[in-house]
Amino acid sequence: MAKKFRQLTEEEKRHICNGCGAKGGWIKPPQFVFKESCDHHDYNYFLGYKEIHRKKADRQFYAAMCRQVRERLWYRRPALYTAAYVYYRAVRLFGRKYFYYGDKEQELDWL
Repeated sequence: MAKKFRQLTEEEKRHICNGCGAKGGWIKPPQFVFKESCDHHDYNYFLGYKEIHRKKADRQFYAAMCRQVRERLWYRRPALYTAAYVYYRAVRLFGRKYFYYGDKEQELDWL
């Protein structure tokens, strides 16, 4: 069974996670308050497996961003909720090529 995100070492996170935006992509969206959610989403995409896992990863990503927004000052929330939804829609539309599709979850044995 794969490690939970919180169990990753800093070295493992450096290899897998890059914050918001596609790893190696030329568009780097602002991090806002979402870097931790983006990193966790990167790890879920690294683990991969099937399309149902991608959908779950994307839903978890959106829920995590919304939790982070609720922790912010009330007057910043509308803009941050909008940004969270835009990020969610972007990964649903364009994230497919960055998700690991395989016959099982990917392992961390290469580190």
